[in-house]
Amino acid sequence: MAKHGLRGLLDTLFPVGDGKKNTTEMIERGLEALRAARDARGVVTGNTMLVPSRLELRLSQTRYDELAEMGAVRDIEIYFNDEMMKDLSVGKMKTFGDHPVYITIGADGSLGPNEIYATVLPPEDDRPEQAAPQRGGEVYDRTGVLGEESVSAGPPAREAQPAPVTYRLVINHEGKGREVHLEGRRWVIGRRGTSGLEMAEGYRKIDIDFPTTVSREQVRVDLIGNDRLRIERIGKGPMHLDGGEELQQGDNRLLPLGARFYIENTELAIVAR
Repeated sequence: MAKHGLRGLLDTLFPVGDGKKNTTEMIERGLEALRAARDARGVVTGNTMLVPSRLELRLSQTRYDELAEMGAVRDIEIYFNDEMMKDLSVGKMKTFGDHPVYITIGADGSLGPNEIYATVLPPEDDRPEQAAPQRGGEVYDRTGVLGEESVSAGPPAREAQPAPVTYRLVINHEGKGREVHLEGRRWVIGRRGTSGLEMAEGYRKIDIDFPTTVSREQVRVDLIGNDRLRIERIGKGPMHLDGGEELQQGDNRLLPLGARFYIENTELAIVAR
């Protein structure tokens, strides 16, 4: 969603009484809440502040439902995510465990129409399997009452679990395509071989037969949730996005899963299977 489109949407959803400042106030309030929650849990080590990577901005159920009905939740999440990522690039901050920044929006039925607050959540990789996220809905959690005939003697039968999602790197070079199976959730893509530098913790190297103008560690990719990627150019090879935007060394962008990006003249995309 374009920036002006997001501003118009917020003008409609979050009126605060002054038409000229509706959008600015909502954006500033949301970012202030997220930053305050992040910084309150930060730890200073030397010249670096370590901060949580995953936060959620909570809205009233009514406001959340309005966003969800228009399919706007994800666009606003991406906007806030980008702003929080910029904080890391300009400040002396990094996230605990070097996890990617991941901002979500959730509902809290106890809030009034224009009330918001932010909370810190565990990173995706650290969440217990049984802790289902509450995103505008309810987690089934029923406690039986003694003497109630409808309560069964044992726990409810488990439903069949869906097959786990797997990911593939799709490579297209001069009309010739191939796919590489990906393991884990964090990867470094680059020219075949190693530069001798130690790989960042938790990342797996994906080797591609790039020309020598591309670095052996060219781009760092983090899977965020199940539908977004953060890519960061760390090598010397030229890179651009599908719309033509050039990425310089150190630049990072948040992309939807399946979005194409390019190293030299090779097209890449990470998809779910």
